[in-house]
Amino acid sequence: MQTMNDFTAEQRARKFVRAVAPTSVPVSLEAYLAHIDAKAIVDDDLGEGEAGYTMTVKGRHTIGVNARDSERRQRFTICHEIGHVVLELESEHGDLSWSYERRPPNEVCCDIFAAELLLPVSLFRPEVLKMEINAQSMADLAEQFNASLLATGSRMVAFSPEPCAFVVSQGGKLKYAFRSPALRDAKLWVPSGIALPDHSMSAALRKNSAGAGPIELDADVWFDDVEGGIVLEDAIYDASRDQTLTLLRLDAEELPERTESIAHSREEDDGGLKELDGHLPWPSKR
Repeated sequence: MQTMNDFTAEQRARKFVRAVAPTSVPVSLEAYLAHIDAKAIVDDDLGEGEAGYTMTVKGRHTIGVNARDSERRQRFTICHEIGHVVLELESEHGDLSWSYERRPPNEVCCDIFAAELLLPVSLFRPEVLKMEINAQSMADLAEQFNASLLATGSRMVAFSPEPCAFVVSQGGKLKYAFRSPALRDAKLWVPSGIALPDHSMSAALRKNSAGAGPIELDADVWFDDVEGGIVLEDAIYDASRDQTLTLLRLDAEELPERTESIAHSREEDDGGLKELDGHLPWPSKR
């Protein structure tokens, strides 16, 4: 079994995208499939939680996707399976139900590969730079690229020059975050494992499922060990999954100050919210 890290998977995916050279969005999966001599079929026999598979006969690949899944999920599955072929990684699917547990390394690499194919840097980053970091922009980009809000939100933050963060909460509890390069440089952290902050828009949405943002809050509502500063918060709540997607944006000229209590070794401990380097695990549905 081939060993591969996240960075290598990302670079191989970008090389693949450059070879195919998509010029419009949503990107054509037919062009990606043709590049590896593959075809995609919709399989009515796959059960719930079974996203897809690849069969190879005489060098020709057939990728099957679950007929029960949404178009966005099927598109991701196709790109994920293309990742298995291109990266030459064996499947380690196991339980494909939505989970925040760590996925097997091969599956993580293929998730990264899929996100790069669906949201190509050359097409996605210019669109991000035109927009403010808020929930409407995230929804618009997800629609434009026919991709998940999860993938879109995490990559928005990854390519933004602003100090901002994308936070995923499940059941009212913070689970995952991704910080933009500027926010990492500022060494500002979102605390782990806590409930959605009481005065946050995200908490209000979960209670009432209605509201409009962004709203202004003191930065210490969301960030650990800071004084001063204002954060703009916007969010989308999915009641069917009890999942909250939150975008946090700070003013680069008026960042909050870190207090002395923050540990110098914070980057090496588990005190901050789990970060996934811009690549969130993909749910089996939606």
